[in-house]
Amino acid sequence: MSGEYDSLDATLAVPGQARSAQSGQFDLAAAAPPAAGTSLDKQLVKQALFPRRAGPLRIGRFTMLGQVGKGAMGVVYACYDDLLDRKVAVKLLNHAAGGAPGDAQVRLLREAQALARLDHPNVVAVHDVGTFEERVYLAMEFVEGQTLGAWLAAAPRSWREILGVLLAAGEGLAAAHAKGLVHRDIKPDNIMVGVDGRVRLMDFGLARAEGPTLRPAAVPRGAGMSSVALTRTGAVMGTPAFMAPEQFLGEGGDARSDQFALCATAWEALFGQRPFAGDDLTTLMASVTAGVLTPPPRNKVPPWLRRVLERGLARDPAARFPDLRALLRALRADPTPRRRALAAVAGLLAVTLAGAGAWEVAERRTIAACEAEAAAVRADWNEAARAGLEQAFLATGAPHAATIFARTAPWFDRWAAGWQDVAGTACRAHRIDGGWDGELYARAVDCLAEARGNFAALVGELARADAKALPEATRAAAALAPAEACVDPAHLRERPLMRSVERGRIAAVRQGLARAASLAAAGRYAEGLPVAREALYAATALGWPPLVAQAELRVAALAEQTGVYEAAEAGLRRALAAAREARSARLALQASTDLVYVVGYRSARHAEGKVWAESARTQLALLAGAHPLEQADLDSHLAGVHYVAGEVGEAARLYARVLAAREAGLGEGHPRVADSLNNLASVRFAAGAMDDAAGLYARSLAIYEQVFGESHPQVAASLNNLALVHEAVGAYDEAVTVLTRALALREAGLGADHPLVATTLCNLALVREAAGDYDEATRLFLRALAIQEKALGADHPQVADTLHNLATVRFDTGDHAESGRLLGRALAIYEHKFGENHPFTASSISGLGLVAHATGRHDEALRLFARALAIQERVLGPDHPNLAHPLIGSGDALLALGRAAEALGPLARALALREAAQVQPEELAEARFALARALWDADRARARVLAEQAGETYAALAATVAAASRVREWLAQHPAG
Repeated sequence: MSGEYDSLDATLAVPGQARSAQSGQFDLAAAAPPAAGTSLDKQLVKQALFPRRAGPLRIGRFTMLGQVGKGAMGVVYACYDDLLDRKVAVKLLNHAAGGAPGDAQVRLLREAQALARLDHPNVVAVHDVGTFEERVYLAMEFVEGQTLGAWLAAAPRSWREILGVLLAAGEGLAAAHAKGLVHRDIKPDNIMVGVDGRVRLMDFGLARAEGPTLRPAAVPRGAGMSSVALTRTGAVMGTPAFMAPEQFLGEGGDARSDQFALCATAWEALFGQRPFAGDDLTTLMASVTAGVLTPPPRNKVPPWLRRVLERGLARDPAARFPDLRALLRALRADPTPRRRALAAVAGLLAVTLAGAGAWEVAERRTIAACEAEAAAVRADWNEAARAGLEQAFLATGAPHAATIFARTAPWFDRWAAGWQDVAGTACRAHRIDGGWDGELYARAVDCLAEARGNFAALVGELARADAKALPEATRAAAALAPAEACVDPAHLRERPLMRSVERGRIAAVRQGLARAASLAAAGRYAEGLPVAREALYAATALGWPPLVAQAELRVAALAEQTGVYEAAEAGLRRALAAAREARSARLALQASTDLVYVVGYRSARHAEGKVWAESARTQLALLAGAHPLEQADLDSHLAGVHYVAGEVGEAARLYARVLAAREAGLGEGHPRVADSLNNLASVRFAAGAMDDAAGLYARSLAIYEQVFGESHPQVAASLNNLALVHEAVGAYDEAVTVLTRALALREAGLGADHPLVATTLCNLALVREAAGDYDEATRLFLRALAIQEKALGADHPQVADTLHNLATVRFDTGDHAESGRLLGRALAIYEHKFGENHPFTASSISGLGLVAHATGRHDEALRLFARALAIQERVLGPDHPNLAHPLIGSGDALLALGRAAEALGPLARALALREAAQVQPEELAEARFALARALWDADRARARVLAEQAGETYAALAATVAAASRVREWLAQHPAG
C-alpha cells in the first residue's frame, strides 16, 4: 500500500468556489485548509542587557536552549527545531576553524554531506545544514549521553563492556567505509554513549570519500612542536594521539588509518594508557612512525584481545586487517569460553593444547563456510548481472537510460552488501559464537531467503522493463526492504516457522508474490494484479495462514493501486483474519495500517480510519522493541485521514513526526524523506504559508534531483508543487516556466500519452485559467482529458477531475450549459466509483448548484446545495469547514430569491466554520462578504465592517483582483449611514 501523498500535482476548481485538490498524488479533496537578523553576538548582548524584552536566541529556524560543547571547530548548542518540533544539537563553526572562512565552510559542509550519506544506528544523524551570519551550522540529532572518555570515568567498566561499546562504534565506522567514506578522526571524544545505551560515532568533519586525493603535508618537525595538543583537532588533519603513521608522514589516510585510530582508542580504553609513548608531538610521532608500542599494564584484558589490537596498530597499513569488518570479526572471536569447555572435557594439558589447535582449524573452516554462505547473493548481483542490467536499460531506448542506471545500481550494490553482511552475522551467531539455537537460525535463513528472493525478482523485472516503466527503477531499488531485520532475534521469533515438508511449494508462492511486488514497484499495477491473484490462489490451496496473509496483502495493495478500493478493503480484512490465524502480530499490523489508508483516506470514512489507526497503534505497542519506521508509516496514513477530515493541525504534527523518523531511519537523502517533505509542504500550502511550503518543496526537489537526476520524471512532481505555490501568489509567469519544465521532463521520460503528462497539463491549464486565458486553459484541459480517457478509461476518477476543472473554465466564460453538462458527467463517475456519500460527489453537486443559480434556477440550486450539504455533514461531520461551500451557495440563492432573512443562518454558519478552522485568507473574505450582503437590511454597520474586512483581504492578494473590485463596487453602492 503506497499510503504516500507525494504531491498536490493537480487541483480541482469548483465553479465559483476556491480550489480544492481532487486529483493527483496528494489528494486534498474534502480537506479543510489549515489556519490561516541581528548577529548572534549582538543577540547575546541584548539578552544580557534587556532580559525581559529580548526574544529567544536563534540560529536560523532553531531556538537556542544552551551551550553543550565547545572545541577547535566551533560551538555546539542544544536547540529546538520549530518546524519539526524536536530538540537538536546545532554545531556552529568558528570562522577561523580550519583556515579561512571559506575553508571552514567547505569543511563543515563536507561533514554534513558525509553524514547525510550514512544510514546507521551507530552514526549520529544529520538533519539540516546551512549558514548563519556567514558561519556554517550543522543541525544533528540531539544525543543524551556522554563521550566514551566520560563513560569510562563515570564507573568501573569490565573489558567486555568496553569492548561492546567499541564494537558498536566499529559498526558505524564500517557502515561509513561501505559507502566509501573515511572518518580520519576516530578518538574517544567522537564516540558517544547515549542514555538509551546506543553508541553513536560523531564528528565527520574530516571525512572524505575514498579515492585519489591530494595528500596532506607531513606533520612539521622542529621548534614549537611540543605546543601542539595531542588530543585536539586543529591544523593537523586528525588528532595526533590517535593518528596512523601514514598520516604523520603526509602519505594520506584511508580506511586502514581509521582502523588504526579505532585500535588506538580501544587500547587507551582497555589499558588506561595510549599505545605509543610521547608527551609532545615530536616524541609521539617518532614512536608511532617507528611502530614502537608501549607495553600495557597487567590487567584482566585477555592476551588474544591485545594481539588483535597490536595487528590493527601495525606500522605498515598492509599488515593490518584487510578491512574493518575483518577487525570486528577478530574482536568478536573470543576463544576463551570454547577453550575452557574443551579443557573441561579433555582434562589434560596436552589434550587441551591439541584440542585448541584443532578448534582453531575448525573455526577457520567455519568462518570460511559462513563467508561462502553470505556470498550467495553474488549469484544474483555481480559484475555480469550489473552489466546485463545496464545493457537492458540502454536497450529500452528510453531517454536518460544511462543516467537512470547510474542512479539505480548503487542502491542494488548497497542492498547486496548489506545482505551479505547480515547473512555472515547470522551464520557466525549460530556456528561460531553459539548464541543462536537451531530454530532461531532456521528462521534467519528463511528470512534471508525471502529477502533475497524479493531482490532477485526486482532485478529480473527491471531487466525486462520497457521505456515507460524504466523511470520507476531507482525508486523501486531504494524501496527494497533491507535485510537487517533478519538478524534481529525479536523480529525472527515473530516470524512463523516455515513448514519444512512444503518448503518447495511455499517458495514457489513467494516467488510469485515477489514478481507481483516487482511489477508494482515498476509501476505496472495492471500486470501485477493477476500475478498476485494467482499466488493468492496457490497460497489458499496450500492453507498456510502466514502465506495466505502475505498474498492477501499483496493483492489488496495492487487493487488499491488500480483504484479498486472496495476490493482492496475486503482483501485487507481477509489478510487480517489470516494473520490472526497465523498468530502473526507483524502481518496484522501491516493489514491494519493499510486499512487506515484505504478506509479512512481513499474511502473517506474518517471515523473508521481512526479506529483502524487505534488498532494498529495497539498492535505496534505489543511488538517487542522499537519500530520507528512502522510507526512512521502508520502516522503518515493517519495524517492523511486527519487532513481530509479538516483536522489540519494534527495532520501537520503527524507529518512532521513522520519526516523526522524517516530522516533518522532512512537518511536525509532517501526518496521517502522527499515524499514526507512534500506531504508537510502540502499542509503548509493549504494553510496559506507559502514561504514554508516553497522551502519544503525545494528541499524535496533537491533530494529528487540528487537521487534520480535532474532530468528524471519524478522531479516533475516537485516542480508541479512549486508551480502551485507561484500560482497561489499570482506569479503566473513563474508558474508557467516551472510547469513547462515539468511537462518536458514527463513527456521525455514517460511519453506524451502518460497520465502524469495529463496531470501537468491540468496544472498548466489551472494557471492559464487563473491568469484569465480561458481559451488556452480549455485547450490544455481537453488535451489532458483525451490522454486520461485513452490511458485510464472513460470512467476513471482522474477523468472526472478533469471534467470538473473544465466545467469551471466554461462557467467562468459564461457557458453555463456546457459547464452543467461536464459536471453531470463528473458526478456520474464519482457516484459510480465512490458512491453517493463521498466528498467528491458532494463537490460536483455543489458545482451543479452554482450552475443552476447562475442561470436563474434558484430553487433548483437550493435543492442541490441542500443535497451536497447533507452528504458532507454525514461524511465530514457538522464542523468541517468544507461545509461552507454549499452553505454560501444556499445563502446566495436565497438572496437572489429575495429571502435575505433566511440567508443569514447558512451564511453565518459558513463564516463561523471558516473562522474556527484556519483557512486561506480569500476563503475567509468570501464568507465575510457573503454575510455582509445578507446583513445589509438587518445590521448595516456590521455589514459594512465585514465587507471592508473582505475588501482589505482581497486587495492584499494578487490573485483576487476581480473579487476586490466587486467588494469596492458594493461598498460604493451601500454607503455608511
